[in-house]
Parts: sequence; C-alpha cells; structure tokens
Amino acid sequence: MVHIRPLGENVKIVVVGGGTAGFVSALILKTSFPHFNIDILRSKKIGTIGVGEGSTEHWSAFMDFVGIQTADLINKCGTTFKTGIMFEDWATKPYLQNVHDPFVAEQMGMPIAYAKLIGENVDPRDMTGDYLWDNNVPFNKFMEERPNDTGVSQYHFNTEMLNNFLTNKAEEMGCTVIDDEITEVVVSEWNNIDYIKSETDKYEYDFYVDCTGFARLLIGKLGAEWQSYSKYLKMKEAIVFPTPEEEELPLWTLAKAMNAGWMFRIPVQGRKGNGYIFDSDFITAEEAQKEVEDYLGHGVEVRKNIKFDPGALDKSWIGNVCAIGLSASFVEPLEASSIGTSINQSFLLAQRLVNYNQESIDRYNLEVNSIMDNIRDFIALHYITDRKDTPFWQAVSKMPLPESLEKNLRMWKDRMPIADDMTSHTKKVLFNEYNFAIVMHGLGLFNTQSIAKQYESLPEGAKQHVENAIQHKLQFDRTKTIPHKMMIQLLRRLT
Repeated sequence: MVHIRPLGENVKIVVVGGGTAGFVSALILKTSFPHFNIDILRSKKIGTIGVGEGSTEHWSAFMDFVGIQTADLINKCGTTFKTGIMFEDWATKPYLQNVHDPFVAEQMGMPIAYAKLIGENVDPRDMTGDYLWDNNVPFNKFMEERPNDTGVSQYHFNTEMLNNFLTNKAEEMGCTVIDDEITEVVVSEWNNIDYIKSETDKYEYDFYVDCTGFARLLIGKLGAEWQSYSKYLKMKEAIVFPTPEEEELPLWTLAKAMNAGWMFRIPVQGRKGNGYIFDSDFITAEEAQKEVEDYLGHGVEVRKNIKFDPGALDKSWIGNVCAIGLSASFVEPLEASSIGTSINQSFLLAQRLVNYNQESIDRYNLEVNSIMDNIRDFIALHYITDRKDTPFWQAVSKMPLPESLEKNLRMWKDRMPIADDMTSHTKKVLFNEYNFAIVMHGLGLFNTQSIAKQYESLPEGAKQHVENAIQHKLQFDRTKTIPHKMMIQLLRRLT
C-alpha cells in the first residue's frame, strides 16, 4: 500500500546523504516545491566518493532551473570548461566525444552533418572545431557585459569546493542541513519508512530520498535488488589521486586506455583530478599505481581506493523512498554519467511526486530503468575496440554485448542512429544519437559507404544546410577565440 500525500504546506521531505546527488535532488525539489519543508541529513564523518569531477550537458539544465550562475562556479568551485572527452589509445587515432555546433543539424531525427562527415570517412579530429584542439574557447565582445553567457554547457569541478557551494546554495533557498549519522531505519508493515534514528535524535518525514551512496541505507531496507552489469562491463575498482596543475588547461576530460582499464585526467583550477578505473582480475591497486607513475614520470598519492559492482537497482522508488545517485546506480566514471543521472532522476521525481500512487511509482521506475539501459549500452560501446595487446583487452573483446546494443549496432552499421532509437520509455536518457554516432565513428564501427549513400538520399535543401554549416566551421574567425586559461582568468576578474 502506498501512502498518498497531497500537495500542501506541511509536506516534509528529507534527503539523506550530503554528496552531489543529495544536494542536486534537494535543490531541484526545493525549486519545484518552495513551500515543502526539505531537510538534508548528512554525516561529515562519511564524506563523499568524489570519483568524478566532470559533468554532462545536463548540468546546464540544472543550473538554469535552480538559479546558479556560471561565474559563481568559476569563482567558487575551481571550475573549468569541458567540451567533451578525449579518448586516447582506445582506437587507431584519438577522438573527441563532443557535440558542439556547427554539426548539430538534423533531418527526420538523423544527425545529417555527421552523416556527411562519416560517409566521407573524415578523420575524427576534424569532426569538431579546430580551436578546441588548441584549448581555445569562443569569445565575443559581449562577454564583459554577460559573463555568464559563455555558450559552454559542460564543466569540470573541484568536488570538495562544489560540495561547499551546493551546501550554501541549499541553505540560501531554505533547505535545512543537519549533520548527523543514521543508526537505525524503521520500516512499517506497509513497507514504507516510518522514521529514521541517530544516536541522539528521531527523524520522521512524509518522503525520504536515499542519497547514501553504495550503503543504500534506506532503499536497501525495502527490498530493492541490485541488477549487476558485470556480464557486460568489467570495471570494478578505481584508485583516485590528484596531480599538480599543468601549464596547459585542456578543454576536455582525458580518458586514456591503460593495460587493465583506463585513466581519467580532469583539469580544474589549481590541480588535476585523476583516477585509474580497472579490472582487479588483471591488476592490483598497487600495480595500477605503478603503471600510472610510469606513465606520468613521477609518484602519486592515492587518496581513495573504491570497489564497485557496475549496475542499478531494479526499483529505485519503493513506497515513500526514492534512491538517487550512487544509491540507485553506478556504472563507472566513463562519460561522467553519474551527475547527469542524478539530475534527470530528480526532475522525474519532481514530476511524479505530488499525489503519487503505485502507478506513478511504476512509471518512474520504468523511466529510470530506461535511463540506465541507455548508459549501460553507451559505456559498453566504448569497449568494442581492436585492442588485444594485453590480457585485459583480450578478455574485453570476448565479452557479450547487451541485447539492446547488439540490435542497434546491426542497424547502425549501415545507417545513422536516429533520435527515436534512444527513447524507449523516456526522453530523459543521457546519451543521444550524436553521442553514439561520434563514438562509433571514432572506433571505426560504421560502414562508411552505406552512410554515404544514406546522406546522398537526403533532400538537396538539407544537404545545402550541411554544406553551409561545414563552411562556417572552416571559416571560423580564430580572433573570436581565446585560450581556455585566459577565459577562466577573465571571468574571475569580471565577477
């Protein structure tokens, strides 16, 4: 039985957990329902996972919705701009997973500009603006008047600084942040949470959002089951370590393939955040650290060693509890899906929370499961490479693919992915036809002759639109760009 709570002045919601997912969900719910009482219950003793320090474009939608300015991120969160992910040593040539203009153009849901470029087998490097490869960002004369109008939708953060910033934002918006540690979760006979307890206090709410990470302190009491993706994805351990800031300030997250996995390098102001994500069947944490040090040419201090089972809950909303963030799912840091998932989950919850019933819950779970299927398939796609130079990559090459991805790849070999391929049960999937197309091209998975024929079948008006966009890209005035680091310094001065 589900308790229905009508919209009213006295609705009490608690978000348990003070990581990024916790504050994202609290801010979205508070913005959606300003008259709701929303508490954030966290324990400073526990801290945050802090593996990833990058966002997807969904972060911009979150910022716009809750009223966060780019300039504030730059000044208070060690933030830098992110234009995508640079994949190094995954394929014959490096490629940038980036979907910026001028190539975002569609015909019947198909990315037609990419169809032309892929059909011509254009080097993946040439599928984005040259200026990005030089670590330059667009700049115009209005920047000084509108420092928040940067045209960038993705960012890199200093995790600790971001957490402090979101804490202050939540308090400014009227959320109450409580520092306490949960010791007991009491479940009713209706499989709802009655209340939760610490050593000193009892907390009773109408609705509970579980953002307790891998602990799953609340949702774990209600019978949610973990659906492992380990059949399709081999990663299960990570080491995380900072390194000093470098002279260059790249515009992307570097994802470098390693002997038993891959390493991310994320540039933020003052340092780089790094991690090696690996399969512990082939390498130990100590061996992973040694491989990293050999690659970098200097020692590193490992701050965290994280073990995980990639997957998602079968039901992330049960009764009066909804799990968001790592409590509900975690695949791996590749493509920075965790924050984007938390954002989209929170928006879906806000849409269905008022006067919810079991049908509302079932629909929400169906949508979230579709989001996770999309992420699982997209991450698995990256590992379809020709690499077989180590035992790990040999094992990866023999792994099965999710059935949904396998079916799509059979279609996409000879035709471009289209928008409708991505929307089984929700429009909130993280990765779209552009994302899949770019990675597939980077890995050499298209039949370029077939794609060329598909492009030629388009109306002349559509093809002319593509030609105009490509010419605009080629003629882009480089005086309109400035170095990434200079842009960061400029924005800090202007605000």
